[in-house]
Order: sequence, then C-alpha cells, then structure tokens
Amino acid sequence: MLVILEAVSGPISGRRIEVRAGTIMRIGRTAKSDYALGEDSYLSGQHFAIENDGTEPRARDLGSSNGTFVNGERVTSETVLKEGDSLTAGGSGFTVHLDAAAQPTAQDNSPRVATLPTESFSQGTSKISRSELGLSGESTGWPGFTRAQSVLLRSLYRDGDHVFAVLDPQRDGRIPAFLDASGEQFASLDDGFRVAAYVVQLPPHARLLDVLIKDGWSRGWGFYCTSLGGLEEICVHLKNFVTLYTSGGVPITNRFWDPRVLRASAPALLPQEAVDFFGPLTRILVEGEKNEMAVEYSLGPRGAKQQSLILV
Repeated sequence: MLVILEAVSGPISGRRIEVRAGTIMRIGRTAKSDYALGEDSYLSGQHFAIENDGTEPRARDLGSSNGTFVNGERVTSETVLKEGDSLTAGGSGFTVHLDAAAQPTAQDNSPRVATLPTESFSQGTSKISRSELGLSGESTGWPGFTRAQSVLLRSLYRDGDHVFAVLDPQRDGRIPAFLDASGEQFASLDDGFRVAAYVVQLPPHARLLDVLIKDGWSRGWGFYCTSLGGLEEICVHLKNFVTLYTSGGVPITNRFWDPRVLRASAPALLPQEAVDFFGPLTRILVEGEKNEMAVEYSLGPRGAKQQSLILV
C-alpha cells in the first residue's frame, strides 16, 4: 500500500508526499525530519509522522506546538488514516489517498525551501489614490508582500487606527491553530452553541498577516475592520449581531463575517441601522467578487458609504 499526502492548502499546495509500505516518515519544518517543509513556518521541527504498515496507516503527532488534526479532530496519540481523510498540520492541509496497487514515484525527501504563493492581479485604477496609501515610487514598505498586497495593507493601516480581522473557522480548519501560534490577542464570537467567528487584533507587521493576506485573501475567511477601540470593545459590539430572531422568535446565526453576506447587506442598511452596526468601527474592508478587488465601507450620512479599491 502506498500512502499519498496531497497538499491542498498552504504554502506547499499541489505537492504530493508518498510514504511506502513498511516505512515511517517524520514530517516537519527542519532537516531533522525525514521530509522537511521549510516554507511552512507554523510547523514544528518534527511535527507529525505517518506510519505505513501496509494495512492500516496511522498519523501520529510528535509533540508539535500547534497540533496535528485529522478531519478536524486533534491527534492525541495516533489516528488510523482512511481514503479521503483531511490532515492539517501547521499551515498546511492535506488530503489522504491510499493506493494498494500504485508504484511510488521517485521523489526527493531532502529539506526544501520555497516562497509562499502569491495572488495574480490585473491592472486597474483605484478610487483611492496611490499617494493616499503611501505607495508613490517603487518601494512598497511591506517586505515580502507583492505590490498588490501592499496596497491592501497600506489601506488597512493608513489612518493609524487599530486593525482587526474577523475570521470564520468554518472556512478553513487551520484558522484556530494560526491564531494560537500567532501570539496576537484574539477572542471568539459565539452564537450560544459554538464558536461562530474569531476577532484578532493585528498590529502593523504582525506575523499573522503573512498567512491572512497571502493565503486567506479571496478565500472568504472573513473581513477586516479598523477602530480607535480595543479588542474587548470590538468583541462586545460585534456579539450583538451574531444571533438574530425570526418573527416567531426562532434564533438564527447571522453570518455577517462572510464576505458575500457583508457585501450584500452593508449597502442595504438604513442610516440608523448603519450607525448601530458600525458602532466603534471606523472602516470595514472586505474582499471583492474578484481577487484584484477590495471593497471599503465607512459610515456616511445616508448609511454605509462604499468605496472600491483595485489592488495593483
């Protein structure tokens, strides 16, 4: 039997790792592992192992900082792997394939280093001037980010307000691990039954921005907002909108952090509804329908004022 881990998300997306029958492969960030993924900074040096005995392959966590998860459940000792299982470790997500007949292909298990994938953006003209965003000249001021990603970051931080991200753990199971490993302040929004979303405060050049901007933008992870207030104030405010009630008194979860929901609902807010929803928020920034677009909302006299930003 051949065990194949197909990377479907994260910095090594598209890569396949093969584990032959009768072998144990340790996977982690450093050369101490049998298969090193140096480009995933959220992995531990030796993060997890795949043991292939030819009949019931197993995943085992090797005492990693951020944990190993199979189908969303944390691996505490070892977990038997089945065809189609989802395995998450660090910032990488894998789909498990079991092939009893396939011959393994030759591969290089030496440590590898690569850059995180970046988005591809088309040319356009923004309604927000480049000078306003501090992008005159060639320097972006955000090392490691593309010009387009720097436009997004400059827009977020241009006013000097505190910046927050509201993130949906249902969109990507790695989000809680990212937050735990980031060292940033975060809190949860719940609907009375489970965590519905997370709010995290993002200081300028926070390490977490690398994942959120490069891996999460355009994938519906949530939205960004700015405020003069702190994390506790923002969470208390946003919790007021997590649960809505039907005319019959039935509670429903209002997924306003979903970019599709936000883009549809924000322009429809009446003036007083907009005042209530924004509260301490000064601006809201969300991905557009296209990768190269962002939409910014602020409070205007007639409700939510909308402004488009083309990321070039």
